[in-house]
Amino acid sequence: MQRSLIGRYFYRSPQRSFGSLFMIKSIRNLLYRPPAMPKSGEDFGEYQTNFVNAIRFTESCGLLVERPDWKPHERLEVEGSFLEPALRAAGVRDLTKAAFQCLKWSHYLAPHIEQQLGRKVWLTIGQIWREDQALFSPTWNDLRSWSKQGITIEEMHKPGSAGLNLHAWLTVDSGEVIEPTMMTSIATLYPDTYSHFLCAIGWGQPADILSEHKYFPMAVGAEFAECLHSRSQIGLLASNPQELHSVPMAIVFGN
Repeated sequence: MQRSLIGRYFYRSPQRSFGSLFMIKSIRNLLYRPPAMPKSGEDFGEYQTNFVNAIRFTESCGLLVERPDWKPHERLEVEGSFLEPALRAAGVRDLTKAAFQCLKWSHYLAPHIEQQLGRKVWLTIGQIWREDQALFSPTWNDLRSWSKQGITIEEMHKPGSAGLNLHAWLTVDSGEVIEPTMMTSIATLYPDTYSHFLCAIGWGQPADILSEHKYFPMAVGAEFAECLHSRSQIGLLASNPQELHSVPMAIVFGN
C-alpha cells in the first residue's frame, strides 16, 4: 500500500508495474536506432563494443539475449583440445559438409562447444570483410525484416547474390571467436590454392582468424536464428546430425 497526497491509500498491483515496465521496454525498442554500418575496413572499432551493440539490436527485435561478462584473460587453449570432444558429441562425421552452411553449423555446434568449454558461447550473425570489401553485408533493415517475416527463396536468388547474404560464427566470453565454416568454404571455392583449409576450424581473436578479414557482429543468440528458420520458406537450421550433413537445396547460404 502507498499513501497518496490526500491521505488515502491505493494498491499498485505487481501486474500493473510489470505492464508499465514492458511498455517502457517496448517503446525503447521502437525508438532504438542501431549504429552506423562500416563503410571500410577502418570503421570497425572494437569487437566487444560492436558485440554489445548487436545484443541491443537483437533486443530491439523483441528477443532476449544474455549479456556477456567478459573474461579477456581466460583465453581458449591454443591446442584446441575442446574441439574434438565437442564435435564428437555433436555427431559430426564430415566437416566438408560445413562449406557455405555457416548459419546451420554455427547454430548446431554452439551448445556442444559451450558444454565442452564450460563457459558462455553465443551464435553471432553479421558481416565479414576482407580488407575494404564486404564479403557478406546484411543491413540492419535486412536482419530486422528477416526476424519478422523470414527469408524467401526469391530473396536468395536476387541478382548479384549468392544465397543468404550474411555470415555466422561463434563468440566466446573471452571476446574470442570460433569460426566453424569459413575456411572449408574457401577451400571448396579455391581448392588449388587453399586445399589446406579444408575441414579447418579457427579460433582466437577476431582479427587473427583469417589474414585481413574482419568480423562485424549485428545479431546475437540462437533465438534469432530460430526466428529466421521458423518464418522462412526454406529450412536454415539442423536439429540432428542427419540434417546437419544434408543440403536441402543447391543454395549457398553464406560462408
